[in-house]
Amino acid sequence: MDLNDILKHYVDVSSSNTDVYAIDDKWAIIDNPTFTIIPNRPYRNPLIVAIYCTSGSGKGRINMKIFDLIQNSFMIVLPGQITELIDISDDFRATYIIMTDSFTESLGIGDTFSLHQIVESSPYIYLKERAKDSLENYLNMCRNLIPQNENPHRLEILQLLTRAFFLGLGYFIHNIEQNNRDNRRAEITKDFIKLVEKYYTKHRELTFYAERLNLTTKHLSRTVKEASGKHATEWIEKYVILDAVTQLLSTNNSIKKIAYELNFPSQSCFGKYFSHSTGFSPIAYRKRHRQDRL
Repeated sequence: MDLNDILKHYVDVSSSNTDVYAIDDKWAIIDNPTFTIIPNRPYRNPLIVAIYCTSGSGKGRINMKIFDLIQNSFMIVLPGQITELIDISDDFRATYIIMTDSFTESLGIGDTFSLHQIVESSPYIYLKERAKDSLENYLNMCRNLIPQNENPHRLEILQLLTRAFFLGLGYFIHNIEQNNRDNRRAEITKDFIKLVEKYYTKHRELTFYAERLNLTTKHLSRTVKEASGKHATEWIEKYVILDAVTQLLSTNNSIKKIAYELNFPSQSCFGKYFSHSTGFSPIAYRKRHRQDRL
């Protein structure tokens, strides 16, 4: 099934609101198509389809994952992905870019930007102003180019324009993925510290917290370090020592009792842990800092 067959099969291009710009059965822009696709009926997507929502909203499913299209959002569906239209609003308007695999392969992007790899990890983007302007400039240049039937370099120019656009899109996606990674790191670190606040008196081993967060100790340690500048074990130690110092300076609890309340197996183990962190034994620390307060 070629591109023209696809258009006939899925889209009613005879609608007065629909504009189609196509070239050599390889590439097309369709503005505001009327679908012949039946809602809630999954189908296997045959071509690369990029959807730019300009107004209204739509809901669809790609490989069982639901996506909500809203104004200024952009989504790419790859060939072979199981696609399902769930619902669209009455005021839904969108521009579709449809490309064959042979067209994308002809772009010569190579290792610089792998469309399939990027799209599989981030098929949906909400376009901020610069990205939206970039897309609309690309679409307008393509719309102006396609009617120039007498231009012998039309396809080559289209390839260059599309190559430039997708390289730029890769930059925007990279930033989005970086922000997502940063947000995820911050979320994991926040959850980790909440757990430490709750369990530091009973658990000082990193494996306990990693298991509670469904992470490996290596992943948790690296994530917390990148997000906070401190190792995960330093955060645990910070809470334990802060509690110990508070008891040493604000109560008359014995060293043995403090060790017991902080779940150390013995007073000796607590003393070694405390000394390693502060440079003082618990007794010396209490004596020195209580004298400083006098």
